[in-house]
Amino acid sequence: MKLIRCRNCNDVVRLIHTHWRMCECGKSGGQYNEDLITATIGGDCEVFGISNLFFDDDFNKLNEKEKVVYRKKIGSHWCEIWFGEVEGDVQIHRIKSPKGPRLKMKVEWAGKHQTKSIFLDKRNYSINLKENKKPKFIITENDMKTSFKDKNHRNR
Repeated sequence: MKLIRCRNCNDVVRLIHTHWRMCECGKSGGQYNEDLITATIGGDCEVFGISNLFFDDDFNKLNEKEKVVYRKKIGSHWCEIWFGEVEGDVQIHRIKSPKGPRLKMKVEWAGKHQTKSIFLDKRNYSINLKENKKPKFIITENDMKTSFKDKNHRNR
């Protein structure tokens, strides 16, 4: 789950895939992209996330050592809450406007658990990559599993 915090009004907004959402003052906004894993954000905000594991009852029954082993097994982040837009993070795509909309892109399968997102949008955008802040496409790890909100979904 990706969330943004507006630096102006401190409102926290959960991003969703169906439409662009904005903070209370209107100076920040965002939305999940069509690949359902990356997101477009705009305005004066910072992004953070909560791993789907945070919502997994079975995972939360594990002790800390078991959680570390399980995270490594599935290639998950080392914790359940993280800051976005660190160098190398291809999941956050920033535009200037807080009003959106999300970037236009074409999404293709690129491997067993990867998607290739090809940017079609003419607007200026950036991704926090050291070598190329505006790539023509990105490859993202993506198993296209259902949302953490689906009670039948388990990460195992």
